[in-house]
Formats: sequence, C-alpha cells, structure tokens
Amino acid sequence: MDYRPLDITVISASGLDNFLCFFRMRVYVVVSLMNGNSIVEKKTHSTHGPNPKWNHRIKFPVQEKAINTTTLLFVLKQHRIFGCKDIGEVSIPVHELLETNPGSGTTEHVVDYQVQSVRGKSKGTFTFSHQFREKLLPARDGTGTSGSNHPPGPTYMINQQGMTGYPYHSPQGYVNYPGTPQYGGAWYPPTTPPGGYAYTPQHVGYNQQLHQQPKSTD
Repeated sequence: MDYRPLDITVISASGLDNFLCFFRMRVYVVVSLMNGNSIVEKKTHSTHGPNPKWNHRIKFPVQEKAINTTTLLFVLKQHRIFGCKDIGEVSIPVHELLETNPGSGTTEHVVDYQVQSVRGKSKGTFTFSHQFREKLLPARDGTGTSGSNHPPGPTYMINQQGMTGYPYHSPQGYVNYPGTPQYGGAWYPPTTPPGGYAYTPQHVGYNQQLHQQPKSTD
C-alpha cells in the first residue's frame, strides 16, 4: 500500500474570542486526519492570548488511494477550569492541499483559513503550512511481492494434537525458505518414534487424580 507523507506546521491564529473575560486565554489545536471511521489525532502545545503562535510540526501518512476521501480537521480549543471549550474549526479536503502543493517544491505552502464556529460564524483566522513528500513504497521481499507496512499481531495456533502454542515470527526483511514456518505461526507435523509406536499423552483434568489398581497377591 502506497503512502504520501504529509508535513503540517501549525503556525498561528489571530482575532480569536476569549470566553473567559477575566483570565488570560490559553489555546491549543487538535489536528485530525479523517477517512471514514479511521481517525489519526494529534495536538499542539498551549499558548496564550487571542493571537497565539505555535509553529508546531506534525507529520501524517496519507494513503495514496484514499486522498480523495480524506479530510484534515483543525479544532482550536481554549483551556478552562471545568473543561476545554471549542473556539472553532477549519476543515479542508486533503486533495485540495495536494492540488495547491503537489510536493515538487522544497518549501511548505503557507495558507490562511477562516475559523468557523459550530453555527458557521467567523471566529478569527488560522494559518498553517503543508507539503506532500515523495511517495513511500512498501518493502518487498526476495520473491518480488510487497508486504504490509504493519504486520499482523501475534496469532496462536493449534497443532494436530490439540495443544496451544506460540507462533513463530520470521524477522522482517528475510524470505521464508522451504521447510521453515511461515509468518503468522505454524507447527511442524508430529513425528513418530522408531518402531511405529506413538506415545499418547494422558490428560488429567482439574481436581482429578489417577488411581492405580493394587496388584493382586494371588
């Protein structure tokens, strides 16, 4: 799966409303990359005043095939004693950012947007910069096939005797040669001792005991 790294710098805001008239306002920004149910959320540090400056750098990996359906959301929040309050937000489709700055330049593109409240009222101006980096290709193994950048988590396997074991994880970057367990976990087939006789383990249940019959003295 191909990714385009997106560099964001949250620069500043101006003309913000202070909800706490008798206190100096502290503002921070929550930045979210949203695509359907997938949300990657990061936030800046807090700074003071109605014209805050952050110069906070953030990086997001954007799926190449999902650029047209992905949205970048900035929510400006003010610290309060009884919980933070939303000042307003800025929402931009990611494909619009790609059209204005496709990544051919060496500097980030600076843009200004109006901060909108929930009711659609203007609450100030928000400034940030953005730049798309070169496309990242997934790593390929020795067979020429590409793998996932995020390998699956541990998987527990059941062998042919019904016993649970831990999986074998092959190191990343190496090819699984014939005769070795594949990624995700596998069991070798059970071997049979010489002579054709196989030992069958006896299982003892919880709170059960094995009783041996006494030998006859007759």
